[in-house]
This record gives sequence, C-alpha cells and structure tokens, in this order.
Amino acid sequence: MGQNLEVICVGMAVADILVKGMNGMPTEGTTGFVDSIDMKTGGDAVNEAVTLADLGHRAGLLTLVGDDAQGRFIIENCRKCNVDMEGIAVSKAYPTSTSIVLVGGNGERSFLSRKGGTADEFALADVALEKIQKGVKAVSIASLFCSEQLNDAENYAILRTAKEAGAFTIADLVLNRKECTLDEIKDTLSLLDYIVPSRDEAEHFTGKKDLEDIAETFHRYGVKNVIIKLGKDGVYAHTGQETLRVPTFAAEVVDTTGAGDNFMAGFISGLIRGCKLIECLEFGSAVSAISIGHVGATGAIKSRTQVQNLLNKLKKQ
Repeated sequence: MGQNLEVICVGMAVADILVKGMNGMPTEGTTGFVDSIDMKTGGDAVNEAVTLADLGHRAGLLTLVGDDAQGRFIIENCRKCNVDMEGIAVSKAYPTSTSIVLVGGNGERSFLSRKGGTADEFALADVALEKIQKGVKAVSIASLFCSEQLNDAENYAILRTAKEAGAFTIADLVLNRKECTLDEIKDTLSLLDYIVPSRDEAEHFTGKKDLEDIAETFHRYGVKNVIIKLGKDGVYAHTGQETLRVPTFAAEVVDTTGAGDNFMAGFISGLIRGCKLIECLEFGSAVSAISIGHVGATGAIKSRTQVQNLLNKLKKQ
C-alpha cells in the first residue's frame, strides 16, 4: 500500500475521550451524568488521514504513538480505516498523548491534556522520510509546531523532501509555541504551496487584522496560497492574484471537534483531484459541515459521493 500513496499527513496522533453533554462539573463528591462517553482517535494528522481515506484516497500517516493501550487503539483504528500505518513510529519512552474532550450542549468543546506525551515528543527522528517518494501528490504538515521537537529546520527537511518528490505542500498552524515568529520559520514558509491557519492563528503570527494584509504578509515569506479559516464566517483564500470567499454551509452542530482538520482533508482531496481552487474550498467546507453533525473528529464522512450530494443539494437551493 505504501508504494502507491497519494497523500501523507505528518503530525499528532491522540486518543480522545469524548464526553458529550458536559455543561458543568458535578458538585464535589457527587456523580454527574452526560449524554455519552466514547474513545475515538484524534490529533490533526490522524483526523486528516482518516477522512482522506474515507474520501477514497490512499492516505499515509507519519506520527508517533506510545507502546500502550491508546497507541494500539490508534493503530488499529487506522488499519480499519484503510490508512497506511507503515509510518507510525512507536515510543517506549513516552505515553500516547490522550485528551479528555468536553463537548457542551452547543457543540463547542474544551480539552484536558497532559504534557510530555508523544504529541510533544514527536521529532524528525520519528519521521519515515523514505515514505515521501515520487508519486505522492500531497504532503500535509497537519499543524506547524504541533510538537515542541519539530523546529524550523526539521519541518524544512520534511517539506524539502516533499518538494523533491514532486508533491505539493500544505500546512496548518497552532498557537502552542507563542514565542515563535514568522522570521523564525521563514525557511519552512518558503516551501509551502498552501498555509491554512484559523483567523486567530493568522492574526497572532502576522500581527495584522485585515485579511488581505494577513495574506500579503504570508506571501512575502514565500507562501504561494493563503487559506484562512473564519469559523462561522466561512473561508477566505488569497492566491497573490485572486481573492475568494466561501461561506460556512448550514449544518446541525453536534460536536465541532476536528472541524478544521476535516476542512483540510476535503480541501486536500480537491487539490489531489485537480479541482479548481473554489471547488476545493467548497468541498472542504462541505466535509467540515458533515463532520460537525457527528460526535468525534472522524467517522461522519462515508464517501466522496456523500459530500458531493450535499454540495449539489446546496447549489440547488
């Protein structure tokens, strides 16, 4: 399977304990009741890879898990979802990163996580760069600096390998390393075909509020295309020559966990299939809309046809 991968996702693997219907802590010494408690796979790279596989793509995963029950759970789930697992490294030194995800009645969520797990310790030494070979169409660093160990030089090495293989490169951002500046990651940025931050992340790293100013700042560092996730306000894209906007598609909000990762997977799916940029944005938004009607970051997407049917229905309205 690994010899024919279309897309490789690099980043976090997390076991999520999802608690739905959490609207406050019970009084000390008492038991509170919630709608459901489930364990599901999570982490940006896993979420992207699983959804891409659900969309019919040959997806691989480069990540790190622990030699424990949660790590085995993630590996088994990836196997069931037809994600290539050859690039999953297993650590005997660190536990698999695990999060308690508290989902309120409005679908919004909060997280409880411990430090020092595999998501924090994932480093270039754990990345099977040999998996990134000619024929791979896309390499996604699911979140730049998801791990404290992946610095600019290490991310640059991953992206340079992707470019040499002829793949397009894409990355999300996280705010975990708040001391980081764009100057410190300029080498990494220069190799990105697409950067896909949330508005908060984009404002933080650029120091700008206006969307066009944000995009132009990233362009100055060599990023070819800037895609900014605006939450309920949709998505903004800037190519350097063209500006596009796609609204959020109306959907029942059950759980917003992984909404951005699902957008990324849908967007990447469109790019792999050679769709126009506006079509990629629409497809990503439709995947995200379906995902938030379901508990957990993955599992809502059943096929590419399911997403296309939603888009066709919306366009008729």
